[in-house]
Amino acid sequence: MSNRWNAMPLLFICAIATGASPAGDHSDARADHYFRMKQVKILDPGMNQMPAIDLMIPTAWQFRGDVRWGGSIGGCFADAPAVSLHAESADGAVVFEGIPNFTWQFADDPNTTRALVQENQQGTKVGLKPCPVIKPMRAAEFLQQLVMPKFRTGKRIVSVEQLPEFEQMVRQRIGLPPVGSAQQGPIRTDAARVRLEYDVDGKTVEEWFAAALVVRIIPAGPSNSYDCHAIMLLSMRAPKGQLDGNDKLFKLIASTVRREPKWGAQVDSQISMLYQKKREEEAKRSAILAAFQQHVADTINDVTANQMRGANASAFAADQNIRGVQTFRDPTTGGTLELSNLYDHAWLNGTNEYVMSDEPNFNPNGHLNGSWTSLQPVRPQP
Repeated sequence: MSNRWNAMPLLFICAIATGASPAGDHSDARADHYFRMKQVKILDPGMNQMPAIDLMIPTAWQFRGDVRWGGSIGGCFADAPAVSLHAESADGAVVFEGIPNFTWQFADDPNTTRALVQENQQGTKVGLKPCPVIKPMRAAEFLQQLVMPKFRTGKRIVSVEQLPEFEQMVRQRIGLPPVGSAQQGPIRTDAARVRLEYDVDGKTVEEWFAAALVVRIIPAGPSNSYDCHAIMLLSMRAPKGQLDGNDKLFKLIASTVRREPKWGAQVDSQISMLYQKKREEEAKRSAILAAFQQHVADTINDVTANQMRGANASAFAADQNIRGVQTFRDPTTGGTLELSNLYDHAWLNGTNEYVMSDEPNFNPNGHLNGSWTSLQPVRPQP
């Protein structure tokens, strides 16, 4: 497993103001409402073990992750690198998972839809996976109609809810304005999660399964075509009665899952080249499909550029909290770092351990061993 992930020496001790302890952490080294976090990375064997994805998990948890080129369910180029991850508490009681993204396409015009289906049929003759042709839908529908039947067959859905935190996070990461702003544009976003209840090894467990959708609307004469992407397909499972106590942990881990910039740029470049090549081939047969492929390739390039602009400006952006982080300065060195904005107060003890708390009256000095220095919030600058 060591060739799949790498644990970095960055530790957090997060203080939770609520009275409930996160389930599954009782086997971790912790006291009261505090738990330590570490950074892990997923490496891409198809790109010479280049770091692909990183995220934060509790220090005592086990982790494995994988990147399989061509391992996605569908055959859309955007899903070429299939990323999956699995993290669980030391006692196995709490499990956090991620499954590969899922892309599909559709068109209002029946002729275009027919052409997309025929294109898939031709591809299967030479061993290519089809790029699914499915009507656009909301995130809740996607989870119930497509994800649950395949990944949680027969599991009982207890409830469905919108997940605005995930939607805002996704919009920022792809360079879109916040929900409700005047400039919405031709990209529609949505996020939701379902709550499940079922038995594992004779014990009842509860689980959240979340997804965020990005639907790009492509004008095509009097109708539209659609480039649809389901991302942030993440789940968390805990013993019955303990899932709600892990809500902050679920959102905290999810907020730290990110693509490594260098890997992401190379992936986007390869995907764009695939679409460009496909456009050239389609131009010989269908002007409609050629235009569709061109638009998708252009969109990938635009999103990549927006992501880079967003990353460069993140330390000064007013919407930094949408991305789930805020900047702190170490008064002893003047250095700055980004930490989760789920916690408004932070301290450092000089050994790569941090205390974060959303309780304004909490101070680790006197509660934890060591000498803790308060970190200073950095106000965004224009």
